[in-house]
Amino acid sequence: MSLKEQIAGDIDSVFLNTLDFADEHVINGLTVRCVVDEDRLQERADKQAQGVYLGAKLLFVKAADFPGRPAVNMRLTLDGKPYSVVSCIENMGMFEIRIGANET
Repeated sequence: MSLKEQIAGDIDSVFLNTLDFADEHVINGLTVRCVVDEDRLQERADKQAQGVYLGAKLLFVKAADFPGRPAVNMRLTLDGKPYSVVSCIENMGMFEIRIGANET
């Protein structure tokens, strides 16, 4: 088994396992297992000058579970709350989606 095949298997059995890291969330009406990571996003914000987004989140979602690659500025709802896609990176079968909302 190649490393890529092993990593692909680990997406479901480890990283998106709801007993360990992931939770079920509703994204644009679709229930998916994903990891919502605010700590890593804060680390990046401390190192980079970025636009100001209140309520920013970083989502890790299996690419095959998501209907297409989210585009920058696309509207996205997470658990009923509206956000805009700030960036989306695809890596090893996963989307890393940074979203933000100007909340008051």
